[in-house]
Amino acid sequence: SRNCLLSSGGGPGSSNMSGSQNDDRRQFLLERLLDAVKQCQIRFGGRKEIASDSDSRVTCLCAQFEAVLQHGMKRSRGLALTAAAIKQAAGFTSKTETEPVFWVYVKEVLNKHELQRFYSLHHITSDAGRGRAWLRCALNEHSLERYLHMLLADRARLSTFYEDWSFVMDEERSSMLPTMAAGLNSILFAINIDNKDLNGQSKFAPTVSDLLKESTQNVTSLLKESTQGM
Repeated sequence: SRNCLLSSGGGPGSSNMSGSQNDDRRQFLLERLLDAVKQCQIRFGGRKEIASDSDSRVTCLCAQFEAVLQHGMKRSRGLALTAAAIKQAAGFTSKTETEPVFWVYVKEVLNKHELQRFYSLHHITSDAGRGRAWLRCALNEHSLERYLHMLLADRARLSTFYEDWSFVMDEERSSMLPTMAAGLNSILFAINIDNKDLNGQSKFAPTVSDLLKESTQNVTSLLKESTQGM
């Protein structure tokens, strides 16, 4: 049974969680990602067939990598707080725009040409979208393993962007990420990266709706599975 449980990284409660709850959360994220990798390997590994984002296994894989990279990101300071206060005063309820997104960390390891590439996409207009476009591009080009090594190499830099309890700061579990990415190299990904749906501010919202639309399973059984997996 295949289920793709999407949840954004550490919400406000995460820092208040006990050590064992945070550990459970990281284990949950790891198992979900391992399962998503396995489903793609079973379906597309070593075949000539293209793995595109029209397949729910591929959207699920992207969402699980996003959840891991998003987990426990530190709140951006100053400006974001001011923006949130202004929005609240103006009666906007959307707090998600000030949520930190993993692109702010990823762009630290990209060179000028790579950055230019993601800032010049026509339909990508947000940092959330740029992060998702980068992830999909790395899958397409089989460069995710290399990037993950770079992202995880500098612990001091990691700790300025991520909380101690985040997935990427868990050395044992995060060390498995490049290996998982390497396991996807036999798959011919062709994922659309310049897609306005990737801008979606509510994290993973487009992915969830796509998944439910495309899922071959009955939606109710999918939801039942999701709640059982929690």
